[in-house]
This record gives sequence, structure tokens and C-alpha cells, in this order.
Amino acid sequence: MSDLKYDTLSDMSEESPEMRQRIVRECVVVLDGEVSRKRGASGLIIKGGFKVVKGLKSGAMIESLIDMLLDEFIESLDPFYEEWSEMDAGTRGSFSSFLNSDSDAVANALLGVTDSRRQRATTKSLIKIYDKLRPTALKHVEEGVPAVGSMVERYL
Repeated sequence: MSDLKYDTLSDMSEESPEMRQRIVRECVVVLDGEVSRKRGASGLIIKGGFKVVKGLKSGAMIESLIDMLLDEFIESLDPFYEEWSEMDAGTRGSFSSFLNSDSDAVANALLGVTDSRRQRATTKSLIKIYDKLRPTALKHVEEGVPAVGSMVERYL
């Protein structure tokens, strides 16, 4: 018998509609915090792009995008969760620490979701922003892995 509440991360988001909404809202807070911490020229570009996207759909675009992508993001993290959950409970450490130890692979998995969506996107303003930000995305997503790991861990 597992010592964990969920067999997969997908089980966590599928627990109830209320749980899913809590996760989406917390993702918005995490993303907002990560964007606000950006500095320098690239930080200005990221903040500018985020502001444009945030203003779409009467201010609901970020939450809408996260909700739309949540299942795919969670699926991209499930292999990490599975590997972590199979470790000995007494020695495996936190899920957040596990993600941080392989932040490059985690960031690439998350970016795989957005890259795939970019290929199917039709909203020209979002495509333009994504294409402008994508060259430096790996670095920025890697920097956000600790916040993502901490957020997920609160639900485990």
C-alpha cells in the first residue's frame, strides 16, 4: 500500500471540480509571482508580454489558459511523480526537492506542453508573444520549478 494520497498527479486534479479550481487559482498566483521576480531586459519583455496576455478576456485569460493546459501540465509531471513515489518513503525527500534536482528535465517537460499548444494556436497576439519569449523560456521555467514543486507538494 502506498503512503501517498494519490497514485498519480492526475488523480489530484481530478479529485473534484473545487480542487481543480483551487489548483488553477494557485497556479495563477505562482505564475504572477514568478513573473514579478524577473529583472533586467528579459524581465521587462516577460512582464510586458504577461501584461498583454493578462489583459485579454477581460482579465481572465491567464486563468483560462492555465485551466485549459492544466491536464497536460500535470501529465507532463506525472513521470517525475511516479519515479519519486516509487522511492523509499523514508529516504526520498520532498517532491519539490526531487523536481529541483532535475529542473532542466522538468522545465523541458512543461515547455513541451506549451510548444505543442503553440503549434495549434490561432490567436495571433498569443503566438507573437510566445515566439518572442520562447528563446529564453527554458532558463525562466527552470527558475520557476521550485515554486511549482512547492505548490504541488501542498496538495500531496
